[in-house]
Amino acid sequence: MLLAAWRSETLAPPALSILSDDTREFVTSQLVRLELLPKPRFERRPMEVRFYENHFAETVACEPLSEALGREAEALAARYGLSGADALHVAAAIRQGAGEFYTSERPGKPVFRVKELRVISLHALPPSVGNP
Repeated sequence: MLLAAWRSETLAPPALSILSDDTREFVTSQLVRLELLPKPRFERRPMEVRFYENHFAETVACEPLSEALGREAEALAARYGLSGADALHVAAAIRQGAGEFYTSERPGKPVFRVKELRVISLHALPPSVGNP
């Protein structure tokens, strides 16, 4: 969702609406940080780095990469047919007690089979509204 908020012309409005909703608490993971921060740092894109870091500073928890996370992700991947990265993201969200998981994936992808939390596609949201 953060990448969509920063880069996507189509998905940025609903993503930014969700991110700016003061009634929400956000959790993240070390994997999300690893996916988003190194490249813009390397390519010297300070505004993008600042955008991500501002969000991370406001999260209430960050799930570390760990053996336990890997085991839970592997079980989720086998149960729902998830890719490794999706399984790690979902497992991290579940471990942190998230009730909702926003994604830029289109409905119908394997991540929408997950029953442990509500998976919401940014594609299914109105462009100017962050609430499904």
